[in-house]
Amino acid sequence: MANIAFVQHRLGRTDGVSLEVDKWRAILERMGHTVHYLAGNEDVPGGNCIPELYPMHPVTNRILMNATRELKDYPGGTALLRETREHAARIKPRMLSFLREKKIDLLFPNNLASVGYNLPGMLALHEMLEESGVAAVCHNHDFWWEESGEVYPTCPEVVDFYGRYAPPVLPNVRHCVINRIAQAELKRRKGVDARVVPNVFDFSQPSWRADTYNADFREAVGLGPNDLFFLQATRVLDRKGIELAVDVIAELQKPENRRRLEAAPLYDGRRFGPDDRIVLVCAGYVETIGLSGFYASSLAEKAQELGVGIIWCADRVKHSRGTEAGRKIYSLWDSYVSADFVTYPSYWEGWGNQLIEAVYAKLPVVLFEYPVYVSDLRAAEFDVVSLGTELGPRDARGLVTVPPERLAAAADKVIRYLQDAGARERAVAQNFLAARERFSYEALEAILRGILAESL
Repeated sequence: MANIAFVQHRLGRTDGVSLEVDKWRAILERMGHTVHYLAGNEDVPGGNCIPELYPMHPVTNRILMNATRELKDYPGGTALLRETREHAARIKPRMLSFLREKKIDLLFPNNLASVGYNLPGMLALHEMLEESGVAAVCHNHDFWWEESGEVYPTCPEVVDFYGRYAPPVLPNVRHCVINRIAQAELKRRKGVDARVVPNVFDFSQPSWRADTYNADFREAVGLGPNDLFFLQATRVLDRKGIELAVDVIAELQKPENRRRLEAAPLYDGRRFGPDDRIVLVCAGYVETIGLSGFYASSLAEKAQELGVGIIWCADRVKHSRGTEAGRKIYSLWDSYVSADFVTYPSYWEGWGNQLIEAVYAKLPVVLFEYPVYVSDLRAAEFDVVSLGTELGPRDARGLVTVPPERLAAAADKVIRYLQDAGARERAVAQNFLAARERFSYEALEAILRGILAESL
């Protein structure tokens, strides 16, 4: 059996990379391997930490912001890369020490090697791989060149740096990607053949259900028993298109649609009344790296303007259950249990973890058909409330839109799935079976056995 390590700038959070690493770890440990984590944060009990890997480390973050947003703290790209090399020189020896101490046989770098958030960490990783010769498989969830809106190289020196190091092309390194678009682009840009490994979910685990722990979730986050709970489980960042969820709820709140909702019982027998609310619950944390910095405030302004209630509850929803400052902390999975609908209006995703989570939770989904959904996921023929594939013009705040007729059609289908229990059950059951067939732990285990056979 092998000693295997996952390396990333942060782990143990509710973001897609952290959650996917946890899944790989569970499968590898079930196969008998020993798994270690190396990251810049200490959220994972028993993990190994190099603080400079964390994107919010003062020096790391200064380099990140100057490399990807605005070059203002250095006289030019040469000075920026000089500090990048100096900072990498602090990280690399500790990476090498980790390899020796844990006797690592195989390394799985995740987005550290591809997304461009951490230039010093990326350089340190590349040099460590060169010097050690350790076998590595880069699991590239996202790339710096993708149209996610998160990484804007600020100077030619940064573009050249990414071209050399993101991701590393070395004899001891193989690559995985999570969708066909990334596979083709990596081949075009760097001549690298990568294996597509879809993100997966444990469909054999016990269903998420109300229990004595999460029974008070609605009350804890400020929802009434008959309020309509639309869950946005993703991080809060620009490319998630959460403004489209606000637009859908604004459409549902039109008098004619409220009258329809009040006219008949909901799918579970509740009655939606004149005093009940339709609320967007944002359970994910507000992202602070590589972004414009004002997305959450723009969302809040738009929601207030349209009279849409948003509950921000990332301070109560974390990776796992627990307590903080004397308050109960719920897991991300707890947030799904009492939701009525899931919103997934991202216009760019590397895969779609929260979509599969919603499918597992047997909840209906409002979805914008982002490019990777079209290329990799639509073949599963999920029954979703679609917002289409084409965005309209951005509004005065820079937020995305879809045509009004799309919102009207979406609201009509949402109301159907809120009131017609039979139609709702058929849709979520179909989605569950389609996802279980394609995106299960068993499917991933077969892929991982092949990767290990090639790499060890």
